[in-house]
Amino acid sequence: MKQGGVYDRSIRAFSIVYTVIGVIILAMTLVRGGGPLSIGFLIGLAFIGVGVGRYVIQRRITGEGSE
Repeated sequence: MKQGGVYDRSIRAFSIVYTVIGVIILAMTLVRGGGPLSIGFLIGLAFIGVGVGRYVIQRRITGEGSE
């Protein structure tokens, strides 16, 4: 597969979208009075973890992080 192709860019775009959704969920939960053990807080952290994790994995697969 060509490095930097449509697949790579789409994975990175979805990773960023997941991270942004997680931050929004986290912020909304905190604004509405949710604590660190509330469902919204945990779901927000999960979205952020999935987004950042997938972005890092994609960078390692394409070999960008190993220079």
